[in-house]
Amino acid sequence: MPPINTLTTPRFERRSIIEGKPAAINPLEGIIEGYPIVFNQRTLIAGLFYEEIDAHALDSADLSDIKFLLNHNGDGIPVARHRRGKRSSMDVDIDSVGMAIKTKLDIDNNATARELCSAVTRGDVEDMSFTFGVMVSGEEWYDLDQPIPFRRITKISKVTEVSAVNDGAYPQTSIYARSADTLDNEKKALDNARVAALDNEKRERQTAQAALRLEIEKYLFLEEQRQ
Repeated sequence: MPPINTLTTPRFERRSIIEGKPAAINPLEGIIEGYPIVFNQRTLIAGLFYEEIDAHALDSADLSDIKFLLNHNGDGIPVARHRRGKRSSMDVDIDSVGMAIKTKLDIDNNATARELCSAVTRGDVEDMSFTFGVMVSGEEWYDLDQPIPFRRITKISKVTEVSAVNDGAYPQTSIYARSADTLDNEKKALDNARVAALDNEKRERQTAQAALRLEIEKYLFLEEQRQ
């Protein structure tokens, strides 16, 4: 089945790193670095569908303001922040692997930063999550007639934050897992893609039927002319 593009408006989603690219940490200096986004890694999303992020998905993404939070708590003060063109406390880089971050947390003056470094060092906090927007027509669906279809994300509009999280929402053998509060969005995305695929098939059948009727009418007309 050919790919189906279904989005008409941007939608924001989250992922939690479970395996593959763990964060590195130097607790004495408060340095944390790692890959919140990894390209071309097939992932099972909550048992609903497989997913990969294309290596060019971030080519036109807005990475101008990315906060480093704890558990996606937007009400709290960021422990670090990347701001293009302004003073930043977190570096962001795109390479062949994915989106890399590196930050030196202010463990001397920020109790939350000290607690985070301590928790990561102990292994109590192991997962990383990120929030991003998918552009219009920024996803392609395949195998929608199969029990577990496949989605490839080709265009990300914006990365808004990365977070250290207590637990990945779905601890399965994959690199990414969906945060629980965005699972409904992902199921809707899959449902919408399947509806779009059925609509396309229906239109194709109607077009084929109309063409067949036209051929029959032409044949009958020619037969009448011969008589």
